[in-house]
Amino acid sequence: MEKYIYVVISRTPTSTGKLVRKFLKEDYNHASISLDKNLSEMYSFCRFTISNPLVGGIVRESAFTLNIGRHENVPINVYKIPVTIRKYELINKFIYDIYNDDEIYYYNFLGAIGVISNKRHSVYKTYICTEFVMEALKRGGIKLTPLESYKITPTDICEVMKQFIVYSGNLNDYPFKQNVKTEDDVLYFRKTGFIYEGLHTLRHFWMVMSRDRDSKRHRTSSRI
Repeated sequence: MEKYIYVVISRTPTSTGKLVRKFLKEDYNHASISLDKNLSEMYSFCRFTISNPLVGGIVRESAFTLNIGRHENVPINVYKIPVTIRKYELINKFIYDIYNDDEIYYYNFLGAIGVISNKRHSVYKTYICTEFVMEALKRGGIKLTPLESYKITPTDICEVMKQFIVYSGNLNDYPFKQNVKTEDDVLYFRKTGFIYEGLHTLRHFWMVMSRDRDSKRHRTSSRI
C-alpha cells in the first residue's frame, strides 16, 4: 500500500521572509513537510510565536501560521511524494522524535545567516526549515540530491522535486486546505511581554551559539 508525504514551499508575508528572498534572489523563503494532503499535520522549523521572529524551533504549522493570520494570498508549491508505509513511518518517527524531545531543538539562526552569506554548516540539534524538510525525507530513505541538507534553499527543493508537484498557486485556493484552528495555532498567535521575549531571545541565542561551538570542536577533532 502506497502513502504520500507532502512538501510545501511558500512565500510567507513576514519581514524576515522578505529579507531572505531579497538576499537569495528567490521567489520562496519557507519549507514545510506535511503527513497529509490537508496540511493539518504540517511541520517546520520557524518562529514559535508571531511576536518574536528571533526565537524558534519545530512548529506544527497550518494555513493560519503560513499567512500569519492575515487573509492575503500566500503563493505556495505543494509536492506529493509517494512512499512506502515503512518510509512514511520513518519520516513520521523522525518528526515526532524531534517534536517530543526533552532536549529542545532550536531554530538555527546561524544557519539562516549562513544560507544568505553562503557559509553553511550543521549545528547539533538545530535546523532551518529547508534543512529539516530534506533531513526528514533522507531519514525515510528518500534522497533526491547529493547536496547536504543544510546547504539547500527553497529554490533547490523546487528544482529537485519538480516531478512531484501537484499544486502551484495561492494558499487560499488550495483545494484540500483545512480552516480549523488548532491549539498550536492559538499558541502561535499568543501575546507575551517584552521582558519575557527579551530573556527568551538571549537564552535562544546562547543555546544555539553554544551548540555551534561544540559542533566546531567536534568537526576539528574528527579531522585530527
